Amino acid sequence: MSTFNEAVEEIKKTKEILDGQPAPIEKHPDPKKHKYISFVKSGFRILAGVSLCFGEFAVAGTLFIVAEVLGIAEELV
Repeated sequence: MSTFNEAVEEIKKTKEILDGQPAPIEKHPDPKKHKYISFVKSGFRILAGVSLCFGEFAVAGTLFIVAEVLGIAEELV
């Protein structure tokens, strides 16, 4: 039984130490870069839609791929 009580005391000591530590700071995205990339991405999607209206499927596909790559970059900033 003493091993159990020792373990409980060790856990309490560890909790006290951890409670005194500051919380880790998370990296937040840069809102300006996120907004800028989002606008550029929307522009590519609009151009892709216009290309589809004129039957330019290869151009539209390429523009949609670029927009998707920008979407990935948008999440990484």
